[in-house]
Amino acid sequence: MAIQRILVVDDEPDVVSLLERTLRSDGFEVLTAFDGIGALDVIMAEKPDLVLLDIMMPMMSGYEVCAQVKSNPQTKDIPIVCLSSAHTPDARAQSLKAGAVELIAKPFFPDELLAQIRRHLPAGDVENVG
Repeated sequence: MAIQRILVVDDEPDVVSLLERTLRSDGFEVLTAFDGIGALDVIMAEKPDLVLLDIMMPMMSGYEVCAQVKSNPQTKDIPIVCLSSAHTPDARAQSLKAGAVELIAKPFFPDELLAQIRRHLPAGDVENVG
């Protein structure tokens, strides 16, 4: 069984570090990017199994990144889980409209986050035991 790769995209290094530790301890390979442009580069080059994407970033928002990924035939099937400190119905609606499969509010509980990730990973490789 191949190790699944998750791209973590957030402009806050502390958040990236926390997510990286959480995911690695659960057996995932972790790729990182700190802005939307870097995220698009990694997505095109690496084709991760899932993307954890912060919504509020400078230069290019998570909504814009999500919409670009979903409009590209080569990347449209990659599930995107958005992360946001905006706890509003509008943020959820915008995330889903852009093509995300889920919006998780920050701060999050690691076990909840891992459960959502497993729920949205492509079928077949979801037997990580954490």
